[in-house]
Amino acid sequence: MTSLDAADLTALRVLSETYAAAADDRDAAAVGALFVPDGVLVVPDPPAHLDPHVSHVGRPAVVAALGALAGTLATTHVVAGARYLPTSTGARGRVRGTAHHLLPGREGPSDLVWFLHYDDEYARTVDGWAFTRRAVTINWIERHRVSAIRTDEEVTGG
Repeated sequence: MTSLDAADLTALRVLSETYAAAADDRDAAAVGALFVPDGVLVVPDPPAHLDPHVSHVGRPAVVAALGALAGTLATTHVVAGARYLPTSTGARGRVRGTAHHLLPGREGPSDLVWFLHYDDEYARTVDGWAFTRRAVTINWIERHRVSAIRTDEEVTGG
């Protein structure tokens, strides 16, 4: 592939935003469907490893990896910027953003914030663009006390 046109760039951005929204909605199956059948999600293991460290290969493994969000009250993934480039087999991209993780605590909830980037590889399929590989790198982590929160049902979208 020699270039990406405006429709490709839009579709790749929508793919990244759909991943974020599905993760926040706790829709692991929808996240898995964004990957090719043998797609790979590589995640860090903070705080020991901020670089991509644990590989989940295939849609079922990607879906299972999203189970890590179960320990949070809610999440908010924000796509802050992206750059996509063509490759000989599809495209690659770097997507920057933040991932907020609302965590319970004895003194009230806190927001664990990952400032991160995704290094992605994509393939065009009959259904549109899909991830062949997504590697998550945490650039830094912050934790903040939360001063107010809506009820659990409102926060989690239940």
